[in-house]
Amino acid sequence: MTSQPPIAEQELIAGLKAHEAWACEQLIADYAEMVYRVCYRILQDPADAEDAMQETFITVYRNIDSFRGDARLSSWLYRVATNASLSLLRTRKRKQGLNVSLETDEGDELPIADEAIALPEELVLRDEGLQILREGMDAMSPKLRAALVLYELEGLSMKETADALDISESAAKLRVHRGRIFLRDYLAQHALEAQT
Repeated sequence: MTSQPPIAEQELIAGLKAHEAWACEQLIADYAEMVYRVCYRILQDPADAEDAMQETFITVYRNIDSFRGDARLSSWLYRVATNASLSLLRTRKRKQGLNVSLETDEGDELPIADEAIALPEELVLRDEGLQILREGMDAMSPKLRAALVLYELEGLSMKETADALDISESAAKLRVHRGRIFLRDYLAQHALEAQT
């Protein structure tokens, strides 16, 4: 048996279904931080996270009529944000290998350095331990990463994680378990390499 969403959430959903401007503004005000956090943790890129967040809100607004209300609105938003992030991640992986560069007047190419556009929070991630962790998350399959992000970093219950990923609870447990094992092995291997 599923519990009904709180009254304020029901009013917000009704406003969204009626395409009320206030409801759209309220949705973004209430959930932008959460959606961005999920997208960023999956994509690990601020610009991509912004794009995925925007796509999440567009998708929710366009498909609000399909929201049945069986679960909380936040659970549905987690699912939409995760799907938008994974979709963008697949697109990024397809485009990987394209080299971006600038040409000088003489025709010489100057590579664009990531550090030139790094944000202060990304500079903090340069710390060796955090960098290895980030590399481990990048190396992990998107499905395992999404499950691990939702369960471990976002603090969702296993059921909420399963709902957000639209998989069974046992499949969510398996993905979280495999993600932990992958990360543990990756960190152990790279910590040894860093010591030598």
